[in-house]
Amino acid sequence: MASSVLRVPWCFLLLALTGCEPSLPDGTGVSPRAEERLGTSQSDIRIANSLTTQELVVNAIAANHDANEALATNSLESLFDPDELGSSGQAAHIQNQLRDPYAQRFMAYLVSCALGEGETLEWLNPATADRAEWAGSAGLCPWWRTQAPGDACLKRVTACLLARNNSRGFRVELSMRGELHEPGLSIAEPFALDAWTEPLDQLPTASAPLSSAVPCEEQALGAGRDCGWKMHSVGWCPAGQTIAVGAGGPPNCSSGTPLGSSADARMMLRVCRGIAGCDSADARHVASSQGCSAGSSNPLPSAATDPSVSFSCPASGGYFTVMTAPWDSAAEGTANVGFTTGVQAPLSERGVYRIREGAFYGNLFGKEALRGDINVTVTQDVWKRNGYVVNRPPSPQTDPIFKDLYACYDPGWVYGMAYATYRVCALPGSNEDCAAKVTGPCWTDDPVATHRCELQDGSLLAGDGDFEKCHDSSNNLWMEPVTVYLNGACDLVDAKHRDLCKRKSPPPPPQDGSGKR
Repeated sequence: MASSVLRVPWCFLLLALTGCEPSLPDGTGVSPRAEERLGTSQSDIRIANSLTTQELVVNAIAANHDANEALATNSLESLFDPDELGSSGQAAHIQNQLRDPYAQRFMAYLVSCALGEGETLEWLNPATADRAEWAGSAGLCPWWRTQAPGDACLKRVTACLLARNNSRGFRVELSMRGELHEPGLSIAEPFALDAWTEPLDQLPTASAPLSSAVPCEEQALGAGRDCGWKMHSVGWCPAGQTIAVGAGGPPNCSSGTPLGSSADARMMLRVCRGIAGCDSADARHVASSQGCSAGSSNPLPSAATDPSVSFSCPASGGYFTVMTAPWDSAAEGTANVGFTTGVQAPLSERGVYRIREGAFYGNLFGKEALRGDINVTVTQDVWKRNGYVVNRPPSPQTDPIFKDLYACYDPGWVYGMAYATYRVCALPGSNEDCAAKVTGPCWTDDPVATHRCELQDGSLLAGDGDFEKCHDSSNNLWMEPVTVYLNGACDLVDAKHRDLCKRKSPPPPPQDGSGKR
């Protein structure tokens, strides 16, 4: 493709979608002045569970005019890294604004979106003088670490941040898809198609990983233990069929050709319903196996000890998860998992995340990003030595705080506008405290109906279903949308609002299983 612009896909980026709360958290002291008193004790940052709407839109960095502009025009290291801090007033202002816990959490997600996996950004907690690190993940703008980000970079990171807040406040995994359009400074290959999706090791409502996913503190034997397991793969169980999964064991102990193999140590299998791992007492636990001779103490692979699990699929079919572990937690071995014919496993990201939710786009960075009447500040509290107060706007807010944040919805929703509003607003049903403006359907098959995006499948990777060239409510064009896919239609909807997640038709069963490991 002859072009001076480098265009590469954001192929199936899998991230934790972690969300917004329905209202300001208890204890924030919201009043007409919306003041939150902070002591000097350490405020630990926890980013595994939630980036709330308030943390996204009323934190003291993004929602402060000077801090926002500084962030948009400087390198991250010059503003946050204790060893690289510049001597400018901008760096000092940023450090003061970091006394806000919302700002710390916002920056954790920003770094996660901007920097790549394995990268970290060191920062100094101004309240404690302790050093800490934020971890990268998506790699949408890795050069922001050492230089100013640029307009397209800011829009990509904005889309990532906006896509990662939700009304439930739970940890929900999502697949983000899109394309990158940028001059030669761009990333050569920011993402690769994930042909193998590992199961989740943490449930949406949990604050920590499954016990089974944590290393054992002391030696433990047998399939009943809930430590030292590894997440292996996700598969699709064909409707009404009996299938088997093995690592050297036959489908039935009495007969059958062995499935897979075990090496170096006696291995075990566990199968769970859904796309997340499970503990032994979990209701989603289907079965565990440590071989046909379960009572054997042989620590090595053998015909008697190699595991297999056979189970019946529900009438509607469904996802299942495979976990592996050595029989002796102190040993190291390999489980080469095999499946009976016809099973879709291991599934790619495309096979696991099939519900297209919609697209997110805009820019929350820069001098003109905020409404003129909004400016979150951190000031010293004269009533408490070394204490500070965060001055936030009152809640609820009728109009979005940021001028250019947008969302459009997939036409597959029965109640698209209501679902999308629920998704981006902290107060469902009120159209208040919203992070973005919902612009309408991203796409429609009706030739006379209005839709917001010019393409429903970008040209760089056919079939991934990424909305491209999306317009805002003033018909301005945005070239950096991110399209979100979910595993389940109701992943982001609470029990009281389940009507909102109705789809016009269910997605077809996954049709892949080509991952190899």
